[in-house]
Amino acid sequence: ENLKRELTMGGATLTGQKQRFLLKTANYTVVQADGGGVIQVKPADTTLIQLPSAATVGAGWSIDIIVNQDDGGTLDQKVNIGTASGEFFNGIIIGGDAGGSLIANGTSNDFITLTASAKSGERFTIVSDGTRMHATGWAYDVSHTAFADAAG
Repeated sequence: ENLKRELTMGGATLTGQKQRFLLKTANYTVVQADGGGVIQVKPADTTLIQLPSAATVGAGWSIDIIVNQDDGGTLDQKVNIGTASGEFFNGIIIGGDAGGSLIANGTSNDFITLTASAKSGERFTIVSDGTRMHATGWAYDVSHTAFADAAG
């Protein structure tokens, strides 16, 4: 019935709950209804995952994006995750190869770019504050996965 109100569960336990799961092999425009779910990207070619506007989805909306190849190696294709026009990322990408981390500048970084040399299994959690998207990413090598001002 599309009720919009808080539900107090009183310590109840939910079982059998699953996140919405989407598998994408090509460009995809994320919609508000995808929020709270997981997008697994297995790129067949250079791929753009276009996020919705932070203002449209509102504060608290989130999505997880996992980039994979079945062989578990490098992606072999570029993947770009883009904010809506005029919006920019805040956040951090943590590199697992002792290469450090990258912090989005918040004023021009409107993409997360993964080169064809990025590794399978890299993951991003993206949350809207109603004005911009906040991204936390886990990457193997930050020289292949980074915040950027343009798609790769």
